[in-house]
Amino acid sequence: MASIASTQRRPAASTAHDSGNNSDDDSQTQAAVRQAAEGRRITRIVFIALLLDILSFTIILPLLPRSLEAYKTREGSDPSTLLGWTLATVAQLRHRILGWTTSRFLQQGARADLVLLGGMLGSLYSLLQCVVAPVIGRVSDRWGRRRTLMVCMAGNVVWTVLWVFSGSFESFLVARVIAGLSEGNVQISNTVIADVTDASTRSKGMALVGIAFAVGFTLGPSIGAYFSTKLSAEGSGSSVLAPFAAAAVFSLALLTVESLYLYFRLPETLHFKKSTDHGTEKEVAVAKQATGNSASVRRVLRRLNVVHFAYLFFFSGMEYTLTFLTHDKFNFSNMQQGRLLGFIGITSTLLQGGYVRRVKGRAAGRGDKSLVAQGMVGCTLGLLSIALCCLSADKIGDGNPSWWLWAGAVGFAVASATVVNCLNSMVSLVGASQAPGDTGRRLGDFRSAGQIGRALGPVFACSVYWLSGAAVCYLVGAVAVSVITLVFVVAIPATTVVASPVKRAAALSSSGRLNKAN
Repeated sequence: MASIASTQRRPAASTAHDSGNNSDDDSQTQAAVRQAAEGRRITRIVFIALLLDILSFTIILPLLPRSLEAYKTREGSDPSTLLGWTLATVAQLRHRILGWTTSRFLQQGARADLVLLGGMLGSLYSLLQCVVAPVIGRVSDRWGRRRTLMVCMAGNVVWTVLWVFSGSFESFLVARVIAGLSEGNVQISNTVIADVTDASTRSKGMALVGIAFAVGFTLGPSIGAYFSTKLSAEGSGSSVLAPFAAAAVFSLALLTVESLYLYFRLPETLHFKKSTDHGTEKEVAVAKQATGNSASVRRVLRRLNVVHFAYLFFFSGMEYTLTFLTHDKFNFSNMQQGRLLGFIGITSTLLQGGYVRRVKGRAAGRGDKSLVAQGMVGCTLGLLSIALCCLSADKIGDGNPSWWLWAGAVGFAVASATVVNCLNSMVSLVGASQAPGDTGRRLGDFRSAGQIGRALGPVFACSVYWLSGAAVCYLVGAVAVSVITLVFVVAIPATTVVASPVKRAAALSSSGRLNKAN
């Protein structure tokens, strides 16, 4: 009788245990659904804030060549000023080089010197970003994303205020130094999106960063060109205001709105997944064994960092000289510069929304490599097109650009829509096999590698442009990017998605329990 009673009690106990498991599964499913909804809400907040940030950042782009001309008019002839001394030094170097070269570009004299000066200024900004990016990443892992981002926003507001009142080149240079040390918005935005997404939604989330860039580069330069016709120091006779002070004031207004928006809407995301991505002590122990491929992960991360550096070294250099090229060869006005950059931005936006996000959605992380390769090919063809545009202009001697310039702009748009944001997605997914708490560090190191390229690229490109002319400069860039494309395709695996160690360990433990039960 006792045996029979015991036998009858076993199914009841088993049923109660199964019911408890089902209840736990339902509660975990509901928690996951709520977390996914909250992740989408945070991603939208990041997108809106980043769009405001990129608009503010791009306002200055079409104004830089003529801003340097304005500072040169104010103080370029005074050797006691920093700008006057720099231009005098560059002019001496130019005269020495002309002793052993017949560069047609250098024969333009002081006009050519502005291209090199612009490249040095751009490289300074990126060099500072290279230094500070790893620090920002590690601080955000320790202090939190929100607090670190608000500190960066404070620095952005400070530099823009200084820009408004940069009546001299020295004050403008100080403003740009503060800007380089403060610009962590893009990096932290990528980290926040990595915090609130998983492998199946990461690529789409990162694509929003690319869309923000594309829309920003569509509208920002045009806005800057528009405000350049309003209040200016030259028009008001002021020596205190920047050459295009109205554009700087509008940029400051955008940053102020962004700061308030982030302060009131963005929550902390550092431990966003802590409540659902955890396991028992046994599962965590198994997880540590499951990361035996960490050496291969580090190898892939190093290769991605090298590719990022090499690509941005050439792409950013050629991109930076584009407005100087159109100013030098075709005498583009601020409005024409804005239209060219706006065309690149519109094309990039259409590609992001209509093509990139669709490819990214096919399989988690598997479309990123293909998109990066396509973007690099587009960049190569774009650089070739601009080289042909320069050769055509030199041959004809016409002040109007050929259609090759717009073909090159399409190539730039394809590259802008795909390469960097897909590389960011790949890096964040490589990190899925590591502890989730060091996402800021990995993305910070990745951004730092790219910023080294951005720091050295403009100086290199402007130096080649300065010595050999625009056609040779863009032809060198096209050959280099084609080689980088080949290396990327061969050296980087098709997918960098690796399951979370805890989840993988839980699956292994569950599989072991099922095998024992059977």
